[in-house]
Amino acid sequence: MGRSEFLGKRTWIDRAIQTYNYHCSKLREGEGWIITDTARALKRSTGSVGEDLLIASWLKMYGNKIREFKYAYQALEFIRNKKRQMMTEIHLD
Repeated sequence: MGRSEFLGKRTWIDRAIQTYNYHCSKLREGEGWIITDTARALKRSTGSVGEDLLIASWLKMYGNKIREFKYAYQALEFIRNKKRQMMTEIHLD
């Protein structure tokens, strides 16, 4: 799948899911596939691909909440706050 298949009108959630599915399919195909390979194949930055993978992975647990956001940066802020909250709730004795 190339960049042309990612063009067109779609939401940031659609893009995150498509990126996640593409990345996972390449991981299953063979050894050594990493996020930079996905970024290179889609002609995107490693950071933007990483954000899409993060959003898509959190959709499984917090899909209803994440889908409420209009923009990806709002979803990323929610995820980062949730991660911070989880870390502060962990007490190692």
